Amino acid sequence: MLVDRVLIADPDQQLRQRYSEFLTRDGFQVATAASGLECADQLRQFRPDVLVLEPAIPWGQGDGVLALMHEETDLPLASVIVLTAGGDLDALLRVLEFPIDDFERKPLKPSQLARKIHRLLDTKPSAGELHSPRDDRRHPTRDDPAQDGPTLTNFYQR
Repeated sequence: MLVDRVLIADPDQQLRQRYSEFLTRDGFQVATAASGLECADQLRQFRPDVLVLEPAIPWGQGDGVLALMHEETDLPLASVIVLTAGGDLDALLRVLEFPIDDFERKPLKPSQLARKIHRLLDTKPSAGELHSPRDDRRHPTRDDPAQDGPTLTNFYQR
């Protein structure tokens, strides 16, 4: 049986550890990264199903990680959950230029993060489908809350 893989990319060591321990107990295989450079390495080596990303991660920022993930076809196109304290609005705006699946303000309880991940993986297309998941991703906009996917307006209304 394949175990779903989750990569947590966040500069906060305590938060990475807390999420990692909970998700591991919940049955996920978990890897962590403290910087954009580590995250890029882990994307190549660990090949996660879900990426939990802090937009203001040092050495590459969240938008750099997402650009790399979408430009390099050999990298897995993982589902993306953005977790942010909301302090760096510019970093948040930059990651919203890329398709993401969900975002939430930190701190998020580990059980809530696990539910979000389970929900994403339950709706993921099966591996047997003929088209690429890259074709399925809609590009959310900051100005149209009717679009599928998260928007900046939705984030600040939470």
